[in-house]
Amino acid sequence: MPLVKITLAEAQAKAKPFTAEQKARFAAMEADDSLIDFSDQEDITPEKIAAGHYRIVGRGGRRLGAGRKPTGNRPVKLRLPPAVLRSLRAEARKQGTTLSVVATARLTAR
Repeated sequence: MPLVKITLAEAQAKAKPFTAEQKARFAAMEADDSLIDFSDQEDITPEKIAAGHYRIVGRGGRRLGAGRKPTGNRPVKLRLPPAVLRSLRAEARKQGTTLSVVATARLTAR
């Protein structure tokens, strides 16, 4: 689906004008906030925040659950003969896996 961009003037031209009833209601609300119905919104109190009903979200910083998930594997540097490395890489390419998966399989095979 293509993204359609229009100018503000085009958007305003397409917008339906407010009815007289809507304009009167908006003017009344602007004059008196008590006409706005907030009954469906409950109050956020420090007790409810402490109880975990609400979470205050700050800006920036590390987000919970973000980043790469730990695998438990540890990085190791090895010096391998070129023939062994070529063999491991060829097998990994053939299996469509990584060099680490192939090396682990060979090292743990008994």
